Amino acid sequence: MTVLNRLREGIPPQQDVGAERNRLLAEIRGESSVPVRLGPARPKVRLRRGLALAGAFGLAAAVTVTVARLDGGPKTPVTRPPVAAVQVSAASVLEKAALVAEKSKVVAWRPEQWFYLKKTQPGSPVLPVYELWTRMDGERQAVREADGKLRVGPGEKGPMNPAKTQRKIENLPSDPGAMLEHFREDADGMRFGRTICGDPSPPCPAGTEKDVEAYAALRWYMEYGPLIPPDKAAAMYRAMAMIPGIQLDENATTTEGRKGIGVVFDAGPGGKHYTILDPVDYRYLGVKDLTRSGRVVGGSVLASGLVDKPGETP
Repeated sequence: MTVLNRLREGIPPQQDVGAERNRLLAEIRGESSVPVRLGPARPKVRLRRGLALAGAFGLAAAVTVTVARLDGGPKTPVTRPPVAAVQVSAASVLEKAALVAEKSKVVAWRPEQWFYLKKTQPGSPVLPVYELWTRMDGERQAVREADGKLRVGPGEKGPMNPAKTQRKIENLPSDPGAMLEHFREDADGMRFGRTICGDPSPPCPAGTEKDVEAYAALRWYMEYGPLIPPDKAAAMYRAMAMIPGIQLDENATTTEGRKGIGVVFDAGPGGKHYTILDPVDYRYLGVKDLTRSGRVVGGSVLASGLVDKPGETP
């Protein structure tokens, strides 16, 4: 089924997030009498414990029963109306992701440790998959070159310095509304919205500039998943759910073809932009951008975490 069909030719209605949160918490505690449909079993979940995606997609078939007459006459078939399926929206999926994030463990790190990131960069003929190690104090970084050798050099000195990024993450508001406003106003001065609209991308529809900025910033910070404190990670998902026009693609894929759940921002002439989550444990998988010309760009996180020296993997 196509993305447009999945989005049901419009923006899915937002659910009552508070009610959804209470229902999910009841499921987690085992207090709910409603059966939960679990996703496929996974042998291992990296760094974060998962919660399987619950809820039915589509409509249940109508149920026909046969009722015997008391006078001994012929049995009369009675058709009951179909049972309505649970409406799945971007808000409900992001709330599930937030609930999982809240239950994750706080990762303690030391300045001399390294953050490892393995990521795809589609379209690169030299290094379609790269591995990067960055020291947490920002002083050194290392990359695995195409010939397999490890090259270690000085760290990034600009705004992408991991020590600066970590401080920004820890200083973010824990309230979703405050976090959304923080990114809408480009409080970090990073201008993440340029990756979606404007120079060199086509301009976004007038009036959406702040929403674009917030969406682009949130999904960029999500890449640091293992290092984000649980309360900040949960606030990121809930803040994204508050962006007007956020849609859901239940059958999205990453740039290298892994199945996921797409949280979609439609930027009109600027194309469709995906934040892709794991369909079982809601882990951040990566981003994918579909331009109006049909070009696909983006990248996926294949592995990440803390290690003690470059060359090591989690």
